[in-house]
Amino acid sequence: MPKTLIEITNAQVCVNGTHVLHDFNWTMHDSQNWAIVGNNGAGKTTFMKLIFGELIPMHGGEVSWFGVRGLRPLAEIREQIGFVSAEFQERYEPNILSWQVVASGLFQSIGLYGPVGAEQKTEALQWMDFLGIAHLSGNNFHQLSYGEARRVLLARALVNQPRLLILDEPCSGLDIPTRELFLDTLSRLSRSETRIVYVTHHIDEIMPLISHVLYIKDGKVFLQGEKESMLESESISRALGCQVTVQKNSGRFWITDSQRPAKGH
Repeated sequence: MPKTLIEITNAQVCVNGTHVLHDFNWTMHDSQNWAIVGNNGAGKTTFMKLIFGELIPMHGGEVSWFGVRGLRPLAEIREQIGFVSAEFQERYEPNILSWQVVASGLFQSIGLYGPVGAEQKTEALQWMDFLGIAHLSGNNFHQLSYGEARRVLLARALVNQPRLLILDEPCSGLDIPTRELFLDTLSRLSRSETRIVYVTHHIDEIMPLISHVLYIKDGKVFLQGEKESMLESESISRALGCQVTVQKNSGRFWITDSQRPAKGH
C-alpha cells in the first residue's frame, strides 16, 4: 500500500499579512511524482515553501511529512527534502567550485563553512557523474552557463539522497535547447526512489515521469488528479483561464493553440 509523503489538511497561509492559500488540501504518496501548475500569482511559491517547512499554516491547518503528524524540527524535515531553485545561483561566493556547490548539499547550506572529507567529496563527484556533469567538477560555479549551473544545483539537491525533490521552476531563464538538456538530465531519476514535485507554469515541461498534476488558482486547489486527465485541453483551459488546444507527442504535452476569452466573459 502506498505511503504518504506529504499531507496538507485545511491549510490557510498568510504572507506579510496577505491571505495567500485558502482551505488547501493535498496529499502526495510515495508512488507519485507531481507537477504543480498555475499562473503567476496563483500561490505556487507559497505552496512550495509550505511543503519545504518555511511556512506554517494557521487556523488549525496542518502539514504532515513522511507520515508523521505534528510539528517537527525543521532540520529533520529538510534533510529528507532536496530543493532546486534558480535563486540559489546568485547566493554562492564568487570563487566556489562546482563540486563544492554539490558538496554543500550535504550540509543543507549555501556554501561551505568547514572542511569537506574525502568521502563527502567522493559523494559529490559521484552524483555529478550520475547526472553527466563530472567534467564540470573543477570549474568555477559562476563561470558555468545557466544550464550547467542548474544541473550542478540538481546534483546538490540529490547528494543527500532525499525522499522528496522540489523543483521551483527549474527551467526559468533557460533557452529551449538548454531546457531540454536539463529535462533530459532530470529524467535519469525515473528509476530512483526520490519522488518529485515540479513547480511550473509551462505545460510542455511536464515529463513522462510525472504521474499527477495539481492546478492552483487564486490560492486554492482548482483541479488535481492523474496526469492524462489533467492535461486534456478542457482541464487546462479551465485552470489557466483561456481556451487552449493540447496535443501529446513523445510522452509530453504541448499547447498548439490558445485563445484568450473575450472581454466581458
